[in-house]
Amino acid sequence: MRADGTTFRAPPSKVGVEGELYTRIDPSGAKDRDIEHWFSREIENPFISALTRLQSLNGIERNKFAGRGDPVRRKELQELGFLVGEYDERMPLSLQIRTAIANYLAAMVVRSPTYLAKLTVWHESNNCTGGLPVSNAAFRGFALENMLYLYDVYRDAITSSCINLVIANCNHEFLFADGGVAAKEPWSKRPMPFDLYVPLTPKLALNVLPLPGAYTSGLWISRVNSRGVSRYNRTMLADAKRFVFSRSTPPISFIRKYFGVRAPSPFGSRWINGKLETIYDRSRDN
Repeated sequence: MRADGTTFRAPPSKVGVEGELYTRIDPSGAKDRDIEHWFSREIENPFISALTRLQSLNGIERNKFAGRGDPVRRKELQELGFLVGEYDERMPLSLQIRTAIANYLAAMVVRSPTYLAKLTVWHESNNCTGGLPVSNAAFRGFALENMLYLYDVYRDAITSSCINLVIANCNHEFLFADGGVAAKEPWSKRPMPFDLYVPLTPKLALNVLPLPGAYTSGLWISRVNSRGVSRYNRTMLADAKRFVFSRSTPPISFIRKYFGVRAPSPFGSRWINGKLETIYDRSRDN
């Protein structure tokens, strides 16, 4: 679906494709595709196996909660669209699979055309040329090198964070948009502040949170109803530029209403005596 509400059909293989996004141009004008080949070989191929593992939903461990927990927190989670059951659910994963997921998520952040464009502009503004003419391709090359450094920063942060597999237990589907992933920055090696959201399939999504004592041996499982799916979809629509994609008939009125509109940000967090305190403000959740 386009921003004006018109719809079109496209095969999944063509969604979000931009040719030669990582191609560097050397001074002779020759194209260097090493980064593209590296992403394909080291990031995308391993993630295919990881995604197949996630889609199976096999091996989920369920441990009954000792009690019903904090009733206030439980009510808040239900208001947010989470299905709060009697069990803590987790999906243990091999180190290889979890690493492939973390690598893919980090790559999704930095591989966005918008992100690369921002880095290019930054280098154009901050690199001294001594009055000599410098091509846009050269600045783009600097940005690509910086992107690889930032990829390592994001990957390290994600690896040590809680990676939450969000399952849509309802008829609604997660939407995809050309804005890519939704990442709240700044990112740093400290536990806060950042979070990251990316839909994987119409029924599965990943949400990364830097929680203290994060479970890093697999994925934490969350299940959401239609309200929860709508909340995540608003996050995705907020960063949409031109297109929104869905497997089924798109919710046109919902998309038109929230396309490019900032999503609610009702959460606040701070560290007190080494502990993370999170506050939910209902007045900011609309």
